[in-house]
Amino acid sequence: MEIDATYFAVPFSGLVVAVAFLYWLRCQRHTTAAPLPPGPKAFPLIGNVLDIPRSKPWNTFTKWGRRYGPIVHVSAFGKSFIILNDSQTAIEMLDKKNRIYNGRPNFVMAGELVGWGEAHPLSQPTQTWSEYRRMTLQFIGTKAKLEAFTELLEQETLVYVQRIQVNPTAWKGHIRRLAGSIVLRMTYGYKAAEEDDAMVHLVDTAMDTFSETTAANVFLVDTFPFLRYLPEWFPGASFKSKARRYNAIAQKMVQRPFEWAKQRYEKGVGEPCFVSDCLSKEELTPDKEQVLKWAAAGICGGGADTTVAGIEAFFFAMASQKDAQERAQAEVDAVVGANRLPTLADRARLPYFEALYLEVIRMYVFIPMGLPHASLEDDIHEGYFIPKGSIMIPNMREIYRDPKTYTNPERFDPQRFLPTSDHEMAKDPRDYLFGFGRRRCPGIYLADASMWLACVAVLAAFDIRPPMEDGKLGVPQDNFTTETISHPEDFEPIIKARGTANGIAIVE
Repeated sequence: MEIDATYFAVPFSGLVVAVAFLYWLRCQRHTTAAPLPPGPKAFPLIGNVLDIPRSKPWNTFTKWGRRYGPIVHVSAFGKSFIILNDSQTAIEMLDKKNRIYNGRPNFVMAGELVGWGEAHPLSQPTQTWSEYRRMTLQFIGTKAKLEAFTELLEQETLVYVQRIQVNPTAWKGHIRRLAGSIVLRMTYGYKAAEEDDAMVHLVDTAMDTFSETTAANVFLVDTFPFLRYLPEWFPGASFKSKARRYNAIAQKMVQRPFEWAKQRYEKGVGEPCFVSDCLSKEELTPDKEQVLKWAAAGICGGGADTTVAGIEAFFFAMASQKDAQERAQAEVDAVVGANRLPTLADRARLPYFEALYLEVIRMYVFIPMGLPHASLEDDIHEGYFIPKGSIMIPNMREIYRDPKTYTNPERFDPQRFLPTSDHEMAKDPRDYLFGFGRRRCPGIYLADASMWLACVAVLAAFDIRPPMEDGKLGVPQDNFTTETISHPEDFEPIIKARGTANGIAIVE
């Protein structure tokens, strides 16, 4: 990821004045006798800025959690960051105290400059945000609602498998097309072209900008909002030109598919979808249309990148877990047979694959920190003072490896999700994969069903092996990107059709 040159170009004197003022404000507000949570020693004025790495900060957060406990406090220029390192603490604070911790930090780069501020994930808990959530939940907020789209999911999954069969080296592109095709059709009634669809590319590119600009500790303007007033030509203000480019992409992603769907609806030729469903219920005022436009963008964008990252993580896992892969394939062959792909109706009859799928989510964390919450008021939790405005970061990388929740957490073991007479099923990792409290993604059932179908289908049809290194099969390294939604990088598996009738039937 590009390093923002502003880090090196802000005049030193202005930086010191701003830091000192922010630090003073923070100190003045801590008047309670309760202490802040423990954490690494902070430097005067700058706090722990030098301690927080720009790449994969969750690894450092994990080390702090194991030293200081489940609640860790660090600061940066007077701003408090609360890192939550176990599921119980995250649930107690972000779920059970949802009223206090339901806010979002001010994402200056992503929200104000790039233009994602009205998107459901970044919005503050206002009436408009509640309306976004209500509309989305009414459309796909339950398993029953999702049933209307089962045929669509299974059709697109078949196309995705066929495309891998034809060109396995383009597997990442096929995954992105699958995810984009599903959300565009469900949201806007738009059916993607077979090759190089412009709308799929637009959604994909827009979500890349969202993931990059919401990542932690990347843009200094998020720490010093006054930097947004720098002119684009100012030395070190390269983030302004990037924001301008990204803003154009974001606006196209929000506007273009919506206008397409609206025009189709007005002509009476639109497919059933989220936009047409909402348009049919009431005549929209300009304000209501704006809400609908952003709610649609939230469904489309939120469902795309998460699904892509989850499926990519599955490929990564299978390349290094040959025994588990073969056991799951044997189960699929026995239950489904060789003449078709698995469907959602088969899900309850594939317990080992279900356990494998859950273990991939737990072990290969593709949302390592999620989007942070913000405290809306001062709080005392477990005897610690949590200042209003604190940025709350659930460290999912550590939560999924907490030995209190998962025995031998560093071991890949699908059996933990298969209850027996000797042990209960381990906690379902999806309970916090999609967020906490009312900030939980309202499209969880769509994302889960899409990922599950894509993963079980590819396992039914193909063997996935690690890439070759020096003439031998290499073992993939745990190398994921740093963005909010993390993808495997520098990884090209060997994908071959299985030597069963299953693979033949799929192509035909």
